[in-house]
Amino acid sequence: MEYFILLNILFIIFSAFYLCIQIGLILGIKRLKCRKSSSLPFVSVIVAARNEEKTISDLLQCLISQTYENLEIIIVNDRSTDNTRNIIEKFARKNKKIKCINIHTLSGDMPAKKNALRTGIKASKGEILCFTDADCFPPPRWIEKIVSSFSPEVGLVAGYSPYQTPKHKSMSYWKSILYSFIEYEEKRAAVWSAGSIGWNLGWLCTGRNLAYRRKVYDEVGGFEKIKMSVSGDDDLFLQLVRKKTNWKINYICSKDSFVATNVPESWKHFVQQRKRHFSASKFFSLPMKLFFSMYHFSNLMLLLSPLFLIFHLIEPVCMILAISAKFSGDFILFYNGVRIFNGEKFRLNFFFMEVLYILYNIFLGTLGLIGKYEWKKT
Repeated sequence: MEYFILLNILFIIFSAFYLCIQIGLILGIKRLKCRKSSSLPFVSVIVAARNEEKTISDLLQCLISQTYENLEIIIVNDRSTDNTRNIIEKFARKNKKIKCINIHTLSGDMPAKKNALRTGIKASKGEILCFTDADCFPPPRWIEKIVSSFSPEVGLVAGYSPYQTPKHKSMSYWKSILYSFIEYEEKRAAVWSAGSIGWNLGWLCTGRNLAYRRKVYDEVGGFEKIKMSVSGDDDLFLQLVRKKTNWKINYICSKDSFVATNVPESWKHFVQQRKRHFSASKFFSLPMKLFFSMYHFSNLMLLLSPLFLIFHLIEPVCMILAISAKFSGDFILFYNGVRIFNGEKFRLNFFFMEVLYILYNIFLGTLGLIGKYEWKKT
């Protein structure tokens, strides 16, 4: 009887905790402020590229098509063994704003991608440092919108980076599930990023659409304090800025700032990418580790509540409360979250993706904590 009462109490606590988090994120999204700046500082766009011959031309074409003119484009070619260097240098000969920096050896004191970014930052002159990836497609007004978000008190601006799926291309059933889940997972991460930044907490962001002041980079000591992680040039840096400085953090919601990227083409590619991303969570602060552990555990327990009811371990009212808290909380959060992405809708089976998401966090979250990873097979 005591265990029965305890389980019921725990499910009530899980439900309340989970619902409070969702409500907190919704309120955070509503708190996002449209900060504006009229200044036109010099901007350095910095991209780390390794063996990107298939995508680097499209990126460079997007960057030279920017409406913002007061900028330089620095592409750091990190030991590429394909035609990446030649493509960059060909663009650089035609456009003086483009600068190619070649790295020939691994750094002994910094993970490969962070070293490439550090090298680019050292060679840059901009007051504002903008970052994206070599397989991304920044829209023409991307930098213009980013710069306008740097009001005087803002030190870092994060943005949305949706995945684009292949068009007019037949695909298998499993690949269609992969693409749908990637879309779901990315939007969920974006909602969390926007909601937390609304409270100036800054838990998550993506390096595909990120910018910060050079002053901020110098103030936190660059990547030195987060060099222990292969990944984390985005999330860990964001958290470092939040903890070590008094700068405000902004999330930009304009559709003209959304930086698209290609969806991973296979489950294997997706798993490797996400394992690397999850690996940074090993270096989150203890309070953040406890918070996210509690959140994901609550998520799992609420979903499993029908099984507890079948085995007469909880009261029916607790199961109803648990299921209602989970799905209504998630649905309302997504409904409000999608609005910041200019009404972009989910083309998804919501409930099916919810179940996959829990399994995904358990499986890849565990692999991310115990595995070893490289950036672009370094």
